[in-house]
Amino acid sequence: MRRALPMALLVLAGSVALPAVAVSPAAAQTTDDGKCTVGKTKWVTDAAANANLVQTGFTESWKLATGKGTVVAVVDSGINADNPHFDGVIVGQKSFVGGSGTDDQQGHGTAVAGIIRARQLKKKSVLTGAAPDAKLLSVRVNLLNDEISTANVARGIRWAAEQDEVDVINVSISTGPGDPDLKELESAVAFAVRKDIVVVAAAGNKPGDPQVPYTQVQYPAGFDGVLGVAAARPEGGVDNWSIRGRHVDVSAPGANVPTTFHANGDCLVGLDHPYTSYSTPYVSALAAQLRERFPKDSAAQIINRITSTADRPRMATRNDREGWGRIQPVAALTSSSAAPPSKRTSTVPQTTGTGIRPTAVVADPMAGPRNRLLWWGLGATVLLAVALVARPLSERRRTRSNR
Repeated sequence: MRRALPMALLVLAGSVALPAVAVSPAAAQTTDDGKCTVGKTKWVTDAAANANLVQTGFTESWKLATGKGTVVAVVDSGINADNPHFDGVIVGQKSFVGGSGTDDQQGHGTAVAGIIRARQLKKKSVLTGAAPDAKLLSVRVNLLNDEISTANVARGIRWAAEQDEVDVINVSISTGPGDPDLKELESAVAFAVRKDIVVVAAAGNKPGDPQVPYTQVQYPAGFDGVLGVAAARPEGGVDNWSIRGRHVDVSAPGANVPTTFHANGDCLVGLDHPYTSYSTPYVSALAAQLRERFPKDSAAQIINRITSTADRPRMATRNDREGWGRIQPVAALTSSSAAPPSKRTSTVPQTTGTGIRPTAVVADPMAGPRNRLLWWGLGATVLLAVALVARPLSERRRTRSNR
């Protein structure tokens, strides 16, 4: 435990290759109609749905650390505290859009939070978070997709960083280099980094044709001291659905993800593509584990442990598709060194863009039954989406455009 929790908050609430595990969406959701519907509680009961945890090595890593004594702030659309997976898990909340931080109209924040720290409900659900003993702080910065503002995201990050108990901040949101509020976002992130907090952010989901790669540095992942996350496919590797660029540090699972669904139990999400909204919380969970196991490490050293031990073809080389490679929790937790990998390089030019972009968008995302969950994020164009290391501060300096 890095910092003691204030009583007020306590009252509130080496490369490993594993075979792919086939998951049937209908079986994993265990619904009678194969659909996730707001207001209709369903549970994940098929253990095969936990393939991401098994293949990535999280289940084995729990012998070493579970995130006990750590707090992960989720800066998103809120966390629905009525979902029983969060009983006793949320230690505090703040909303920048009215209401409570433990409400979630959109469902995105609830899904992200469940990947980090869903409490297992024995006899009901096999779903469990990747950091099964961490605590959560809910920071609500948007209501629905068209109500996201970068200024609110910045305020949420700054507020989270002001809370002494916070060890990790998860931001499954991204925006481009032409965002008019980028300076405010950068200032908030820099404050969190100075507070020695591990900030983990989504690399972003690409606009346009998924067959064509898209390169543009996204933020906050692109800021100094932030760990940027791409989304890996079930069979491994990162496809064109993740935005490429210098902001990408590692990858983590982003498809076929079981997680919490509004107040209504569970759902399997990310069925058509791997999404960075889902991959980012896996890395935040690993950061929480590392903060437990190495309480004297700085945030930069925690990031080093994640990037240096990631699985990649050439140990000394990163690329703009998946950064230093796919995370390996056991390797990160057992490494004897917190030294960084070699200095990052970028092989593709940076492009520019303006405005706030949804990273995963579809019309009417939460209305009525459907075979896939539809989530929303931040980015430059409207996208179809299913509901849902190290960057040493002394070495990581980038050029930013449109400032």
